[in-house]
Amino acid sequence: MPFITIKQPPVYYQLSFEDIMAGVDDISKYVMPNATNTRTYWVDHPNPKLIQNTDIVRMIALLGTFNKSKEALFAQDRASLYHTFHISKSSGGLRRIDAPLPELMGALRELKMLFENHMFALYHTTAFAYVRGRSTIDALKRHQRNESRWFLKLDFADFFGSTTPGFVLDMLSQIFPFSEIVRYGAGKEELTKALSLCFLNKGLPQGTPISPFITNVMMIAIDHKISNTLRQFDNRRFLYTRYADDLLISCKIDFSKDSVQKLVANTLSAFNAPFTIKPEKTRYGSSSGRNWNLGLMLNKENQITIGHKRKKEFKAMLDNYMRGRNSDNAWSWHDLQVLKGLISYYRMVEMDYINYILHQYSAKHGADIEACIKADSSA
Repeated sequence: MPFITIKQPPVYYQLSFEDIMAGVDDISKYVMPNATNTRTYWVDHPNPKLIQNTDIVRMIALLGTFNKSKEALFAQDRASLYHTFHISKSSGGLRRIDAPLPELMGALRELKMLFENHMFALYHTTAFAYVRGRSTIDALKRHQRNESRWFLKLDFADFFGSTTPGFVLDMLSQIFPFSEIVRYGAGKEELTKALSLCFLNKGLPQGTPISPFITNVMMIAIDHKISNTLRQFDNRRFLYTRYADDLLISCKIDFSKDSVQKLVANTLSAFNAPFTIKPEKTRYGSSSGRNWNLGLMLNKENQITIGHKRKKEFKAMLDNYMRGRNSDNAWSWHDLQVLKGLISYYRMVEMDYINYILHQYSAKHGADIEACIKADSSA
């Protein structure tokens, strides 16, 4: 009983008689692009034509070729193939990063491309982390479009570190075409061996190019179950998104957070997930309060904003940069990149406001701030 995930085609706006009479000058205006959306189906048995058109034998052969070419890596002590360091977490404490050394890094990128290009491995449409063309803003926009007012935030404990090879193989065995690959003895053996290269100390290391990808694929069934169950849960219209280990569930009206949290916990248990909900990170509230989700504020006016504090800090950064530049106290290349990144990100959230602030501070200092940053970055 596999889960089949496909890319969702564009949604077309239905033209009215008035539209037709007025003439259609640009058809693109009548297409709602959703290039990153997917659709997942749960079926008793895959359609025979689908299996016939999917060359499972070739997929297994590709896995075998990959494994054979990486025998030297399989033979090495896994820990010796990583450079380990720690970075500060925004919530406090340190996050361990295990970065693969060049040879392993190349192999994991190759395996990721193999899964993506030849086994069309995708993600559930509710997943937003580690997906090209998606961001935290896109995830929050889903809740904004739903006009949600009440929000439940859940966090998985040790999402990467507790994800075991056995759990990943079990979840992939429920997802097409991996569900067909494991039906062959050789297929299961080659897939198991290839996946083993992705793990360190029996968990998924943070810092590799394939760990995030694997989490999205393995979560397809769980995301599908939570999303579909919430649609009919308690006769309310819930909206569910997941950004890595960060789950956000919202509704237009107040709801029982304990009941929804139990639903998620029961779903994890049903799939024998090795990770659990982190109680200390659970938060429930309305958009009338400090409704911060994924680092952004969805306020009571149903607007996504970076928040008053960040706006104040951003203005101070612009002012400090220009004052330093005018007094021959130039910023470092790294600090300029941070400022450029903030401008780009904040524009994605509040374009009109950020453009207004840039214009205002450029006028204040008598120079185009972005042109100055560009010139200083290339100096």
